[in-house]
Amino acid sequence: MSNTNQRIISALILVLIVGISAYVGVNGIKVLLLVAGVLLVDEVTANLLKVKRNHVSYLLAITSFMLLFVLFNFIDVSYHYYNYFIHTGAAVNTLLIAYLFFEPMESKFIVTIMKKYSFFMGVFFLIPMSSMANLLIYKSWEWLILLMLLVNFLADTGAWFFGRKFGNKKLWSTISPKKTRVGALGGAFTSVVLSSFFIYFVFDKLNLLIILSLLILAIFAQIGDLIESKLKRQVEVKDSSQLIPGHGGIYDRLDSLLFVAPFYVMMVKYLL
Repeated sequence: MSNTNQRIISALILVLIVGISAYVGVNGIKVLLLVAGVLLVDEVTANLLKVKRNHVSYLLAITSFMLLFVLFNFIDVSYHYYNYFIHTGAAVNTLLIAYLFFEPMESKFIVTIMKKYSFFMGVFFLIPMSSMANLLIYKSWEWLILLMLLVNFLADTGAWFFGRKFGNKKLWSTISPKKTRVGALGGAFTSVVLSSFFIYFVFDKLNLLIILSLLILAIFAQIGDLIESKLKRQVEVKDSSQLIPGHGGIYDRLDSLLFVAPFYVMMVKYLL
C-alpha cells in the first residue's frame, strides 16, 4: 500500500474516532484528550528524549499528566482553572517561538533542559490539552472543535497542495526540507478563506478582526509544525512513533494543534 493511501485511511480512522467521541458527548471528548495526552507524553519522553519507560522521570511524567487532567477535567468541573491553562499556554508558546528562531541548531540547549527535567513533560502537555478541553464549556462546543481542527487541517493540506504544485524555494531547509514558501502562503490562504466561510455560515459572524485572528492561527499552525521538526532533527529522530501508518506518531499529527490551541481558545472567548 502506498504512503498516500496509508495516510488517507489513517486520516479517515482518526476522523471516525473523533466523531464517535463527539457523539458520546463532553466526556467522550475528555477521554479522547486524556488518551491522546498520555500518548503524547509517552512519545516525547521515551522516543524523542530517550528516557526509559521504567525510569522514575518517565513514570512521573505519565502519572502527573493523568492525575492532573482527571482532577481538572473530571473531578473539579468548576472550570475556573482554564484561564490559567490558556494564558500559561500562550506564554510557553512565546518561549517556543524564541527557541525556533533564535537557538542555533547545533546548540541543543532546550533539548538538554527537556531531558534533564523530562518528568515535567506531563505538566507541559497538560496545558494545551486542558486548553482544548476549555471549548467543552460552550453550548456549540461541537462546532468549535470542528473549526479548530479545520484551521489546522486546512493549513497543513493547503501547504502540501500548493507546495507540491507550485513550490520551489524552500521555507527553512535546515529544519524542514520539504516545506516551501509558496506552500506556507498557500496553507495560510486556504485555512483563512475556508475557515472564514465556516464561521460565517455556522456562527453568522465575520469581521476583519476574526479574519486576522484566523491568519495568525494559520501561521501558528505552521510554526508548531516547524518547532516539532527542529526538535526531531536535534534529537535525530524521524517520527515521534509509528503508531499512525503514513503519519508517524500522535505528536507528528498534533504538533500544530497543540501550539494553536491556547490562541484559538482566546479567539473563541473574545471574538466568537
